[in-house]
Amino acid sequence: MENKPVVKQIETIYIPVTNALSSAAWYERHLGLTFLRPPCEDQAQLKVGSNQSIFLIRTEERTTLNYKSIDDPEMAALTVEVYDIEDLHARMVENGVKTDSFADNGGCGISFHAYDPDGNKLHLWGGWPTKTNERG
Repeated sequence: MENKPVVKQIETIYIPVTNALSSAAWYERHLGLTFLRPPCEDQAQLKVGSNQSIFLIRTEERTTLNYKSIDDPEMAALTVEVYDIEDLHARMVENGVKTDSFADNGGCGISFHAYDPDGNKLHLWGGWPTKTNERG
């Protein structure tokens, strides 16, 4: 019997937050995400691209998606490809968002990490290198 693919795509990622309304405002302000429907106290549904979403789900206790791997003290569970990564980083720094500096991943492009208000670590990636977005 042939092993046929079952998974079509990832639709939604659920991110734990302690305050869905303030977290939704953060994701809207810093990442430009729009709402699929008006946010409420317990959850916010944000549109990512044409067929994907992020749901911010309120938890009783503060928890994050971050985890520890063998090689890295803290890993992000989510990589988000962004437009104009250098401008995004500058705006986040200017607005007081906790970020780290750029990582040059060679043939994989540049990236940095930022933390949402609950400490969820986001890996923000500028996409595959091209002549127009290579850092020199």
